[in-house]
Amino acid sequence: MTHASLVETFATAASAAGFRVHRGRPPRIEGAAVSNASFGLADTGSVVLASAPDEPRSRHLLADVHVSILSEVRILQGLPELFAAVGDDLPSALAIVTGPSRSADIEQRLVVGVHGPREVHVVLVP
Repeated sequence: MTHASLVETFATAASAAGFRVHRGRPPRIEGAAVSNASFGLADTGSVVLASAPDEPRSRHLLADVHVSILSEVRILQGLPELFAAVGDDLPSALAIVTGPSRSADIEQRLVVGVHGPREVHVVLVP
C-alpha cells in the first residue's frame, strides 16, 4: 500500500469513527483543546496521543471539543506497526482514540461525550 493510500484509508476510517477530518489548517473552534498526535492508525482511523510534559493527558480527556494535529508521515497501518515504532520507549500514558467518547452503560442507551470529548477533529498536515 502506498503512503498516499494509507493516508486516504486513515481519513475514511477516522470519518466513519466520528472524527471530523480536516486537511492542512485546524478549524477555529473557541475553547477547543489541541494536541499533537504521535501517530495515526489507518486500520481504525485512530489517533495515538502520548502523554508528555507539553502534552498532558487532561488536554485530550477533559475537553468538550478536542483537535488532534497529525502529520501524514506518522500514519501507520495498525497496532503491530505502532508497537514496533514505539518499541521500549513507552510514555507514561498512550491513548488510542477512535472517535468521540461513547458509553451505553446506563439502560443500554448510547450517549456521546460522557467520559471525554463529545466532538473530535483530526487535522492532517503534510
